[in-house]
Order: sequence, then structure tokens, then C-alpha cells
Amino acid sequence: MSEKHQLDSSRQETQPSPEQVYSVQNLWYFRTRDGQTIGPFRFRSEAESNLDRFLANLKDKIEAISEHR
Repeated sequence: MSEKHQLDSSRQETQPSPEQVYSVQNLWYFRTRDGQTIGPFRFRSEAESNLDRFLANLKDKIEAISEHR
């Protein structure tokens, strides 16, 4: 697999899908792949930025584990 394709694939995996961020009674949440619900947040942008941070932390942990193998 080319380096460009690998980079494109990793970007796609970290892009939140519309189903991951949702609202219930004017509060915003995001759902992880394993079904965990994180929130509430007052604004959609707040939920999205926390989801981005969650994904970045997860990616860092995965890379750290991979480096130690």
C-alpha cells in the first residue's frame, strides 16, 4: 500500500460520521464505536471538538502501542 493511500485511509478512519454526534433534548453527545455515549455538551461544536480530541488520543495510544512492538 502506498504511503499516500495509508495517509488517506487513516484520515478517513478518524473522520466523525454524522451518526456519532447527536442531540437529545437540546444537549449534544457523541457515541464511540463500541457504543459508549460521551456527553452531554451544550453545543454541537463542543461535542464535535471533544470527539476530535477523543479520536486523536485514541490514535496516539494506538501509535504508541505499535511503536513498542
